[in-house]
Amino acid sequence: MIRLLVNAAIVLVFLIVFSYIGAIVFPGLPAASASVGDIGRNFLLLLLPVGLMSLMGYLLGRGIRSVKNSFESLGLTYVSAFMIGGVLALLTVLNFGYSAHINFNWLGEAWYDRLLTIFLIGAPITLAFLA
Repeated sequence: MIRLLVNAAIVLVFLIVFSYIGAIVFPGLPAASASVGDIGRNFLLLLLPVGLMSLMGYLLGRGIRSVKNSFESLGLTYVSAFMIGGVLALLTVLNFGYSAHINFNWLGEAWYDRLLTIFLIGAPITLAFLA
């Protein structure tokens, strides 16, 4: 349980870092004039995608570590990176108000840039659960 909480903190740090470089936008952040209750509620709602990604990453990481063949585990790691990034992409496409939204045009306008953005967001989070 402690390891899951530590990995959830790592996911939150990665999301904050990605928000500083423009890959992710947090639309639910309250204004400076908001009340303390609004700030606390909005922060707890921002933790929803972190918890969802942490649970998914934990389960995928346990599954990858249980595979004995290194080639299979390498393939599962790449697929897991797309799946974890896909969680944020799904939250973006469904337009959940308080979750983190991916900036799909972060790397450019080509058709493969959106897939690369999803992979680059999911890869460090996946590796946090494998280490």
